[in-house]
Amino acid sequence: MDGCHVRGSFVESANSEVYLPNINKMSMQAVLDYLYTKQLSPNLDLDPLELIALANRFCLPHLVALAEQHAVQELTKAAMSGVGIDGEVLSYLELAQFHNAHQLAAWCLHHICTNYNSVCSKFRKEIKSKSADNQEYFERHRWPPVWYLKEEDHYQRVKREREKEDIALNKHHSRRKWCFWNSSPAVA
Repeated sequence: MDGCHVRGSFVESANSEVYLPNINKMSMQAVLDYLYTKQLSPNLDLDPLELIALANRFCLPHLVALAEQHAVQELTKAAMSGVGIDGEVLSYLELAQFHNAHQLAAWCLHHICTNYNSVCSKFRKEIKSKSADNQEYFERHRWPPVWYLKEEDHYQRVKREREKEDIALNKHHSRRKWCFWNSSPAVA
């Protein structure tokens, strides 16, 4: 027997190549680097979600965690430089959930909920297209909560009414002239 022959029912056992459809070259290179170094090589062209999907496909949970960390760092850096990340966070959410990137999914949920009003005002259709579980999570954890918004609205309404009453009362008082002196000439 010359060399090591593996006999199996997979096509790859007879070929020297493995065909992996829909895989980005940069992501595959990052997986190979990880397999040799157990680290995520910093690469600016790397799409974190593609890497997460590939790492999940190859059952590499530590690489998924490293890619999640990289994604959060990139999103945070973009937000700190003034770039709007709300749309990207919305697109990351369900893909992260699907590919077992639980930490990234939790971070996305937190970001969406703590910025709910601004996210919803810009991306109402996208918010409404999320899964029922995510919709329920948004409603339970959004800030500010609905009860607060109702109380704030009531307070502002009452305040405006009170201000109108004060203005009307001041106009009424300013029209009356109080006369404490006698306009006739003083008698000496």
